[in-house]
Amino acid sequence: MSQEMKNPYEEWGAHPENVHVGKRTAWFLSALFILIILLPPVLRNVHNTFCKKKNQWIPVVEFFYHPNAISQAALASKRSKHPAIEREQPNLQDHLRSFESKLEDAEYASAIRRWMQTKLTAVFGEGNNKAMIGDDGRLYYQPAIASLIGYGPLQPEPDSVMKNPDRASWTPPLPVITNFSQQLQQRGIELLLVPVPVKPMIYPEGIGKTQTGPVWHKDQQALYDELRQAGIEVLDLSELFWSMKDQQEVFLKQDTHWTQAAMQAAAKEVAAKIKGKDWFAETKGELKFTKHEINREHQGDLVGMLELVDGQNLFGKQKQTLQVITDSKTGKPVANDADSPIVLLGDSFVNIYDFPGIGFADPKWKSSDESDSEPLIGAGFAQHLAAQLQTPLNLYVANGGGATQVRKAFAKRPDNVVRAKKIVVWVLASRDLLLSEGPASSAGVFWRDVEFNQAIAKVTNTPIVEQSKAITIEATLTERTALQDPKSTPYKEAIYSALFAIDDASAKQLNIEGNEIPAYLWGFRKRTVVASGQLEAGKKYRITLVPWASKTNLQSVQKMDDLFVLSDWWFVEKVEAVE
Repeated sequence: MSQEMKNPYEEWGAHPENVHVGKRTAWFLSALFILIILLPPVLRNVHNTFCKKKNQWIPVVEFFYHPNAISQAALASKRSKHPAIEREQPNLQDHLRSFESKLEDAEYASAIRRWMQTKLTAVFGEGNNKAMIGDDGRLYYQPAIASLIGYGPLQPEPDSVMKNPDRASWTPPLPVITNFSQQLQQRGIELLLVPVPVKPMIYPEGIGKTQTGPVWHKDQQALYDELRQAGIEVLDLSELFWSMKDQQEVFLKQDTHWTQAAMQAAAKEVAAKIKGKDWFAETKGELKFTKHEINREHQGDLVGMLELVDGQNLFGKQKQTLQVITDSKTGKPVANDADSPIVLLGDSFVNIYDFPGIGFADPKWKSSDESDSEPLIGAGFAQHLAAQLQTPLNLYVANGGGATQVRKAFAKRPDNVVRAKKIVVWVLASRDLLLSEGPASSAGVFWRDVEFNQAIAKVTNTPIVEQSKAITIEATLTERTALQDPKSTPYKEAIYSALFAIDDASAKQLNIEGNEIPAYLWGFRKRTVVASGQLEAGKKYRITLVPWASKTNLQSVQKMDDLFVLSDWWFVEKVEAVE
């Protein structure tokens, strides 16, 4: 006998939904809700209205100001990364995206994010979309984890209508590296590729994975095999690092980079490969060097990426004993030698114990010039490899620029200078090789072919800086590289490239031909965009210039460069707007 099912809400009045609120209470709650939503933007508009003119950016006004310098700079950056974009003026999408990005820089929004992140990290041990806190107390770089589990270097990501049509054009690493190798082979140069393992490969237990050996992406070995078939020597350090981990730390716990011990072991392996070359005995130099130890400490780049409240004490500093390699003749760290037949291309793994802007800086060092940077430490991979080989190296190193930037710098050299080289040792984070389009673009990793300079230099030795005296001129900024979000990059400071238009008198003063000069400027320092990083295309500035080659301490700083210019570069030490 069937029985009709009864509605419990009608039969027994279960879970009544009628809530009675008086009109006054309803009006009060509604007004409070609206006030909470409107108060932050209203306060920002009021605050910015009374700011100094050069810092004034009023959202309610700027929203209707289209096109503007910010959206034009955003479009210029897009066009440099995506040749298919033909529009010369920003459209509404460019304007809205650049406006939204500017809103996110609000001081109150940043303060709230930092406060919330500090609470989440302190109470629940939670990281963010850049840094993960592992079960073993180690911090892990999220793109490094993505490089092991994503689509990878051989299988393209499926396209989607949800993807931004203006996103940078993507080229996978395999064809770019093989093309670069062919360019070198045509010039009689060998390529030794050294992909440095990332932390989750060697310490997977911190992210909940039990392994008896290194973790590899499913396509990693296939990629290395294809590179080797193209005549490229690939030195995989994974097994070496795995065998070391039981005796000593291989990676800094709160940083993306290797320890001093792992770096020295890697330098020894690379040196053994080079010493086995037939030509090495004839080209070996007679570098005389000395070693001494210093103790330094550094909190770690991953702690910085957590964006915690300043002054928090959740993470201590990591101590390392650094072995400094100095030239016996000069008493300074072994310097770059442009005549060396051995070229080293590298990223921050090469720089971590040499460039103090990444970490392990001298706490006693004081700058007398805000445009300057602390002298090099001299305990990095380049110095240790030079000591192993007893010969100096020709260096092209840039933090965050291991995929393309360093190759561009090397390719700018005159053809006869390049052809005098014997081998290119290319050291870069393996994650750059393994990331697929989406996470690679988010991490700022782009693979581009480079064009080698065909010019012939009259002199092949180290270029001499002709001017050390600063020159001040007036120039119009015509094009510039957009900055990455300083909070999303592993590096606390970066410079960027720009093009300035100058008149004939200024060109004569600089002793150059033409009316356009490329220059580098500080973009951000200590993860904060500085004044020189806020320049706008189309505006006139009074700039103080020195040759880029004279800024030896800045050569390894992270460079944000969308410009491919073969002429000599300048560095802007000081800049001010011309009213």
